[in-house]
Amino acid sequence: MKLVLAIVVALLPCHAKAQQQQTEQAGFCESRTPQALHSPKCELAFVVQDLHRTDNVKIPHEPVYHTYSRWELDGRAYIFAYRDIDQRPDDMMADIYLAASGGYKRIGSIEITGMVTGVSTANLTGGNVPDILFQYEGGELHYLTIVRLSGGRVQQVFRYGASAIDVLSQPKPVIEATSKVANLVEQFAWDPHAAKFRKIEQHPFRTSQ
Repeated sequence: MKLVLAIVVALLPCHAKAQQQQTEQAGFCESRTPQALHSPKCELAFVVQDLHRTDNVKIPHEPVYHTYSRWELDGRAYIFAYRDIDQRPDDMMADIYLAASGGYKRIGSIEITGMVTGVSTANLTGGNVPDILFQYEGGELHYLTIVRLSGGRVQQVFRYGASAIDVLSQPKPVIEATSKVANLVEQFAWDPHAAKFRKIEQHPFRTSQ
């Protein structure tokens, strides 16, 4: 009996600590702050699906950043810092910083009019640094924004929305956008001479029967 009582007494502090943590977590989620609205720890949160999310970066800014990610590209560290526009959790800006000299230098910003469903890199424009691909959903459309890092600055070189949009690996990378409403499939490729993406093909999504 004494052994049982000793075990129960020993478990009480752990149980109390767990309850306290649950209470604190519930209070955090109910606070409806930008950090809570985008936290993966809260139900129904507007979570930014960025594989390189980090909790080890804090950059003072107003409005506050709610999500950070850290990307190592061509030997340099870049920080993507996400903030809401006009307190709308499904309308964001991604500020891009270059980590240097013990601090962070903002080199550009990208507007994201929807919920981020993926962030990745690919060499689509032939630059020395891989291009950054932001995928997000807004309404019934899927969007793709492509950012080029060149000369220490951010350049948005592509933004398009469609029913579905993907990057295909052909002899050279091609962006394919499918619009079900317009019954149209479009393909875009990088033109190095014009330094921009151009439409290279289009055809009906559904062929007539």
